[in-house]
Amino acid sequence: MKKLIALLIVLSIMLSCFAEGSKEVAPKVDTPVQTAIREASNMSWDDLLAKAKAEIGDNELVIYGTTSRVQENTFTEKTGIKIRTEQPDDTQIYEKMQAEAGNGIYGADVYVTTDSFNLVNLALANKWALNYVPKDYAGNIAEGDKDPLVALYYGRLFIYNNGGELKDYIKNVWQLTEPEFKGIEMKSPLLEKCSMNFLITLTSPEWQAKLSEAYKSYYGKDWKSDGNYANISYEWIFKFIQNCSFINKDSTIAKDLAAGAKGASGFFVFSKFRSVDYSKLTVAAFEGVDGFAGMLYPIYSVVAGNAKYPYAACLYINYLLSEDGFMKIFGKDMGAYSSNTAVSISEKAKSVGDQDIAFWLDKCVLEDSRYITSVYAQAYTKIAAWCAGK
Repeated sequence: MKKLIALLIVLSIMLSCFAEGSKEVAPKVDTPVQTAIREASNMSWDDLLAKAKAEIGDNELVIYGTTSRVQENTFTEKTGIKIRTEQPDDTQIYEKMQAEAGNGIYGADVYVTTDSFNLVNLALANKWALNYVPKDYAGNIAEGDKDPLVALYYGRLFIYNNGGELKDYIKNVWQLTEPEFKGIEMKSPLLEKCSMNFLITLTSPEWQAKLSEAYKSYYGKDWKSDGNYANISYEWIFKFIQNCSFINKDSTIAKDLAAGAKGASGFFVFSKFRSVDYSKLTVAAFEGVDGFAGMLYPIYSVVAGNAKYPYAACLYINYLLSEDGFMKIFGKDMGAYSSNTAVSISEKAKSVGDQDIAFWLDKCVLEDSRYITSVYAQAYTKIAAWCAGK
């Protein structure tokens, strides 16, 4: 029976190919949104602004963003274009893309989101979302950040309460697998896809090598498999997860640590310093950590595949990449880094020791979308089971 089914599948594919070969291939025609994006990609800010205002009139540009920062109204102040925002989480936003853009139903014009795996393999692959790169900034954006377009990076870092006196408390990532760090707080990778992507990226050969170096530095010997883990990265991931106390919000972790005891530790978004008294909080990266000091995860901005106002959508993305837009929406505090390399961090960020993105690229795990895609099913299943089993 199995052989018969296989044969039928092969025959159906062959017949399909013959049928296609007998037809004339219709020329590919861009959708109105694709046409608008192509034109916008060659426009200056002033030309795009005029086109966008003529297109949208007194209507609202709808933005779905997984970060609350999209609620900032400075784009309207600069352009006169009104916005309406929704803040689904990084699972809900892809569900909404599928339900709306996937079925030809208008919902949004712009998506500001995380999770490279679902963006590339679902949203872009199915044209629920379309990529746009502003002409004015293309030369300042790394090639790897152009498709899909990374608007900025956020840093999620190892941070601890120094109690006013503690120094060099986290010097090696393998410490975080030891009993003294039981209770380290982080958001569950089951709730936040970028945290899961971080752990999956760690299983790559590059990070296996770095974890091996850190292991030897900490334990004074080479790592040897005991047969329980596929590689050294999975051992670190399993033991780290067992030590973690999963918290629903980064802001809660920041508050817990700020009010906690000396040595209380967490793995959370650096930008949450803005909402707490951080006088007793130390960012481990500033003291140096063997292995890595945290992760950088991308915030993407793309045009909805069936946007009602595609020129205005492109204008909004253009604004995010500008120095003015980045500073007013994301960059006024610490922990956010524009993909436009001509844009630095704010003076406020510098005042707490923050550095430009080049500093963090040398110290953090950078989400690797291609590698994640290549191993996602196997790695996700294993890591998710460990998280669910806590």
